[in-house]
Amino acid sequence: MPDELRRTCGDCQGPMSPIVVMDKLGRAYPSSLEYRQPDDRLSFWTGKYPTAGPVNAFMCQACGRIALYGGKHDETG
Repeated sequence: MPDELRRTCGDCQGPMSPIVVMDKLGRAYPSSLEYRQPDDRLSFWTGKYPTAGPVNAFMCQACGRIALYGGKHDETG
């Protein structure tokens, strides 16, 4: 299993598995969580903030803790 899929719970030291955090705001297509840097500004051309990378969610199989981790930005997509 790749390292990014192996996590240990900070509370109980149990194994953590990747999960999907769902946005229930009524959008037709769900989107992945992303993060940006605090000083980023809206793009004049796109009207969007630049993305620094994805946010990955994991849940502990033992205690149910959910943790979010920032990933590296994928330059190919």
